[in-house]
Amino acid sequence: MKSITSLAATLLLLGGCAKKDTSGALRAGDMLVQLQLDPDPPRAGDNVLRVELTDAQGKPIDGAQLAFVYDMAAMGAMPEMKGGGDVKATGGGKYAITYPLSMPGDWTLTVGIDVPAHPHGELRFKVSPPHKGYSVETRGAMAAREGGARTIELAPERQQLIGVVYAKVERRPLSIGLRASGRVDVDETRVDDVVLKYDAYVEKLFVDQTGQQVKAGQPLLQLYSPELLAAERDYLVALRSPGVPGSETLVRAAEERLKLWNLGEAQIAALPKRGTAESRVTIHSRVNGTVLEKNVVAGTKVMAGNVLYRIGNLGRIWVIADLFESDAPYVRPGQRATLTLPFAGGASLAGDVEFVYPTVDEKTRSVRARLAFPNARLSLKPGMFADVKIEVPLGTRLAVPDDALLASGEHRYAFVKRGEGELQAVEVKVGAPGDWREVIDGLTEGEEVATQATFLLSSEAQLRSALPRWSNP
Repeated sequence: MKSITSLAATLLLLGGCAKKDTSGALRAGDMLVQLQLDPDPPRAGDNVLRVELTDAQGKPIDGAQLAFVYDMAAMGAMPEMKGGGDVKATGGGKYAITYPLSMPGDWTLTVGIDVPAHPHGELRFKVSPPHKGYSVETRGAMAAREGGARTIELAPERQQLIGVVYAKVERRPLSIGLRASGRVDVDETRVDDVVLKYDAYVEKLFVDQTGQQVKAGQPLLQLYSPELLAAERDYLVALRSPGVPGSETLVRAAEERLKLWNLGEAQIAALPKRGTAESRVTIHSRVNGTVLEKNVVAGTKVMAGNVLYRIGNLGRIWVIADLFESDAPYVRPGQRATLTLPFAGGASLAGDVEFVYPTVDEKTRSVRARLAFPNARLSLKPGMFADVKIEVPLGTRLAVPDDALLASGEHRYAFVKRGEGELQAVEVKVGAPGDWREVIDGLTEGEEVATQATFLLSSEAQLRSALPRWSNP
């Protein structure tokens, strides 16, 4: 009988010393957590979440402070529903949290765990009454580090599964490409107006079509002008009165008058040789170009000051581009630009920014810039729409790949590698946009940041807790 009693005591002692099975436990910081729903499946009404805490060796943890929140996201006109629970310690590392659920559906339960000498731990999981069980959103992989920084413990196998790739923060030449739509226009510095300074009658047109190409010196039209005829006669009379007091002054005055009326030196020199005034005069083009406007027809009277022709040289054109207001700090005269036409199969022309307008359009909030491009083949027609890209060199700056940054409102975050299987979410202040983003603050040269899977990492890290500004951008 005594031997049987001793055997029973030994078995009880061995049972008490046996390590607790923690194979189904979740990790929160350096603690192991086992959860049990009561009832399971949960219901609309009062429910109990049973929590058991142990350390890494399976020893129960008493004296923990548990914070609990349940919530259901807003749906349509229904507002967000949120509340807390009643936490009670039942001994042996076990705790019971009583909480009410007002209706079936997807509910998120969050348990925060604080224990002296242990880092803060947190679990988020979902229950969906009347369905059985729960699904874990994060396995409490976040732990408080020195200075309050939050890190993510993620096994290399898990990183490989979700596609995490690392890139170094480095100094490199940066540039940005400003894209805009523009409209082809005539270069105003290459436009010439044919204007008379005396009244006349149009007898004949040599150039009678808008769009016609003309060359410098080419006849445009023939006029008859009584005023010009009288001025030529006065010039001849003055030439035929040598020795008469004041005749030289009259000759110079008459000759100057003819020049002011745009008669060429050859035409004036021909008058004395011919000996008679020419009743008709031919007007010639002063430039090479295209007739953009023709405001005259044969047989009509034209008044002094009327524009008869407008001739423009289209071998060089302007493009008036509308840029975003945010591009204003970057665009400057002298920058190189590229023009492409949407319908031209990708053909491009190189040009320059000539002028940036000093005001912003109040309706479209755009900034206008004037760009110049060669047009030797005259393929660019005024009025066409074109796409332009302006290259803005920024010099060598500290940069990080754009896909390494996670946006939250006005803030940007990167996941910095701190060790094997450990990443830290860091807020980054960035500058100029592009495939590589300028880093102004938050990262240092040589650090490695995660790329290509930042959104998945945000789910793994439960950024609402890891990044203080995530919920309040």
